[in-house]
Amino acid sequence: QMKINYYPKCPQPELALGVEAHTDVSALTFILHNVVPGLQLFYEGKWVTAKCVPNSIIMHIGDTVEILSNGKCKSILHRGLVNKEKVRISWAVF
Repeated sequence: QMKINYYPKCPQPELALGVEAHTDVSALTFILHNVVPGLQLFYEGKWVTAKCVPNSIIMHIGDTVEILSNGKCKSILHRGLVNKEKVRISWAVF
């Protein structure tokens, strides 16, 4: 399954949220991106923006792996933000 997210430029990004906080039900999620920051992970009680490395694929663990590992591997809470200056696009493959 694939989900394409399109986040238009937003002059006031602090007033908008692209995708609300969630975990993925899948085992693994692979995210291709257009090198515009906006993916945030909830880590140690705060939101951290993931680095956008050119020509990279972001991978994170979903709920299925957390269940199969009996909680040893945690599903990551994440969200998507809009950008003030650039269009952001991500392709999530589950």
